[in-house]
Amino acid sequence: MQLTSEIFTTDPAAIHAHGDHLFWTGSIPESLTNSIAEFGQSAPVLVFERSGALELAAGAARLAVLTSLGKPVLARLITGADALSLGLLYLADNAHRQPNDAMRFQALQYFAPLMDRTALEADILPRLGVRAKSKDARLLLDWLGLPARWQALLGDGSVPLAAGMVLGRMSETDRDALLPLFTGMSWSRSNAVNALTWLFEAARVAGRPVAEVMAEAGMNDLLGQGLSPKDAIARLCAAARQVRHPELTRLRERFDAAARTVTAGTDWRLAQPDNFETDGAELSVWIKDRDQLAGAVEALRAMADNPAWETVFRPGGEHD
Repeated sequence: MQLTSEIFTTDPAAIHAHGDHLFWTGSIPESLTNSIAEFGQSAPVLVFERSGALELAAGAARLAVLTSLGKPVLARLITGADALSLGLLYLADNAHRQPNDAMRFQALQYFAPLMDRTALEADILPRLGVRAKSKDARLLLDWLGLPARWQALLGDGSVPLAAGMVLGRMSETDRDALLPLFTGMSWSRSNAVNALTWLFEAARVAGRPVAEVMAEAGMNDLLGQGLSPKDAIARLCAAARQVRHPELTRLRERFDAAARTVTAGTDWRLAQPDNFETDGAELSVWIKDRDQLAGAVEALRAMADNPAWETVFRPGGEHD
């Protein structure tokens, strides 16, 4: 492929912009629209000829803005374009962008049929800001082996990249059972990895499918309650944790209830820092002057006789 010195002006409608190599087309920055409206087009779009028509190689945002403004397009012709060189040129033209995981995976999906895994890792991933042999490199490449439905969820931000570690260990049937959890909701890395891990481990321990574990945990019912995405994810995570660690969940609930009782009306905070591997708790308060210090000390004296301390110290009970 070669960039020629041929630069010309054409009607934007004469340029077709539907190639698979335009894998990051989407929203148009307002700053670009304002710049072109005020000063005009400062850099040509890149085009090539196919079957007597002009095809866009790079510059989709510029083309879209000029189309909306009804202005002609300044274009530069390239020759000898093939699928691989078009993708590489598109990456080079978009080198100023900071891709997220979804964008990186979209690029990998384009290059995957054109290159083997070794070439993808050595050549394409570094162009996307990912070090070869890194954990993120392995995760991105492993996602190529997951079903298209899950790949689409990664692409729209519903499921984080790290979730692939657990999804890749599951059977297709178990993954299918999990799809409703991630449809229409955007999960954080920690929530997604934790919930998936708890469900996977609970299913393995019980020797049952994930679908049955989810039903036992009431997760399907939660999805039908019309909760906000934030509340739904919080309750789904809690349900997954309980089905995997029922005793730990019981201890946490008893401790949290007792801690709220002990610290009610004060600035003190109680926490259990080691997942109940030992009895006891961590007590803390934030102060910024002597008056607050005096108030915190007085509140601590008043808290000392609260009978709920017994549960704080031993949430499992005397005989656990």
